[in-house]
Amino acid sequence: MLELLSLAAVGFITALTPGPDILFVLRNTLGYGAKIGFLSLFGIFCGWIIFLSLVYFGFAHFIQGTLIQGILCTVGGIYLGYISYLLLFKANPNVDLNQTDSKTQFHSTYTFMIKGMFVNLSNPKAILFFGLIITPFMDKHLELSILVLLIALTLAFIFVIFIATFFKKFINNALFRLIDRVCGIVFIIFAILLLMSSYQSFTLYFNPI
Repeated sequence: MLELLSLAAVGFITALTPGPDILFVLRNTLGYGAKIGFLSLFGIFCGWIIFLSLVYFGFAHFIQGTLIQGILCTVGGIYLGYISYLLLFKANPNVDLNQTDSKTQFHSTYTFMIKGMFVNLSNPKAILFFGLIITPFMDKHLELSILVLLIALTLAFIFVIFIATFFKKFINNALFRLIDRVCGIVFIIFAILLLMSSYQSFTLYFNPI
């Protein structure tokens, strides 16, 4: 029981640390409200399910090879760079989803879910994180451990959504634009780190020591 509580605490605290996932949900909640925040979280949750499924079914080692890691990090870095570009140069703080037609609104909300999933999947190193946390529970309580971790991660994001919803009333377009720029800069930093990691993986693969 104590081990599961420790797992929950680690998952909750880790989820609150600055990263693409939490910034994506925070930014969308501040800009568009709790509904979009939860839709963004749902997309990220789908990414968690994919990562944890790989761990659960023992497929994690297939994407831990240097070549695959290099390819995934390259794709992830390019995607995060694209999101950063949108935030820095294309984001429109004046969009009001409540005033769009139903077809446009469906497309917009659907896009938030898809982007949330790809933001999460764009960091292939996440599977190492999940694998390391779940490893002590591989022999016993694996299913329960995965469930506890998912609940802890979800609760952390829900906490952020509620906090962001409270502060949303203080956000104007100028401040939202500033938030976009900060998130864009953070995203480009993660993109650069992933691309550097991909370069190291490719170098190791093609020039083994």
